[in-house]
Amino acid sequence: MRKDIMISGICALSLIMLTQNAYAQTYEKESESGKVRFQCELEVPENWNGKEIPKFILESVHFVDSEKAYANFVEGKEILDKHNTPASDLYPEENYYVLADGTNVGIGMEFGVSTEKSAYYAQIGVTNTENMEKFTSATESIVNDQDAVQKVKETLENAGYAVENLVFQTSSLSADILREIENQYVAEGLLEESKRKPEWTNEDDVCIVYARQTVSGIPVYPELSVMAQALAYDTPESSPVVAVCSTRGIESLRVYGLYNFQEDGENVSLKGFDEIAATVETKYENLLDEATYTVTRAKFYERAYINEDQQYTAEPIWYLEVNDNNSQKYVMLVNAETGKEIYLM
Repeated sequence: MRKDIMISGICALSLIMLTQNAYAQTYEKESESGKVRFQCELEVPENWNGKEIPKFILESVHFVDSEKAYANFVEGKEILDKHNTPASDLYPEENYYVLADGTNVGIGMEFGVSTEKSAYYAQIGVTNTENMEKFTSATESIVNDQDAVQKVKETLENAGYAVENLVFQTSSLSADILREIENQYVAEGLLEESKRKPEWTNEDDVCIVYARQTVSGIPVYPELSVMAQALAYDTPESSPVVAVCSTRGIESLRVYGLYNFQEDGENVSLKGFDEIAATVETKYENLLDEATYTVTRAKFYERAYINEDQQYTAEPIWYLEVNDNNSQKYVMLVNAETGKEIYLM
């Protein structure tokens, strides 16, 4: 059972999209040779005119409030083990705690909490997009999605994060479908028989909560996403916030890639989408192969990253998904101000 919070969406997982204005449209075009085609919706934020947006200053990564997180998640509990990584010029000190009740807590560059039972969910990939087609069941999860989102919000606030600029979506999974996925993992050799969960009951039903950051209504494309093609896809599991909530509460939550922005009072002029499309067309037309390429998604983002001078920077981009006729999918990023490609590492 899949549900979205705040705004209804589309696609198999019912992905949340920002409310779209009149600029949003189906963009269809084919290159002269027929090698490159566009068949996509322009996914743009509300009140966006396609000509300019505010210029944003990326002040810093919004790390966890270490003192607040320690007080709320570690203090007063028995600590069995602790690991420490010293701070660097860009990142804070990292502390990892193993508690007597089986909970793990990570406080630093990332923030994360996980229970002893979280491993059963992790080992069958419940948050993985590739498993989403398997997440169908006649039995609805008994975990209320609104309650799950509220628990995640409270946990984030207890770690020092603001939640007002986060957009949430959920996917609810019953114990029946979790058992089905586990069976398939064992059958395919992806999970050892000995590591099965002894039993899946209604108590194990989950609601997976994902959240993405926005700035002035524009979704934020995090720094980590440009590190490689595998990380670049706009999928639920690439969200900066991912949590698995059962009837017992939050089984696991991890946070990485939230930022502190400010507007500097100026505007950034944007290229028309025809110019963005021309950049895409030129790239794939110049490939010396027999394949054809179809752009199936085009989404407007504000990208957050660290530049060559090791400074935090923000820039508007178009995120594009491109499929070839051999069933391969690629991500291409284009700077929305300059029209130039941003190369993935």
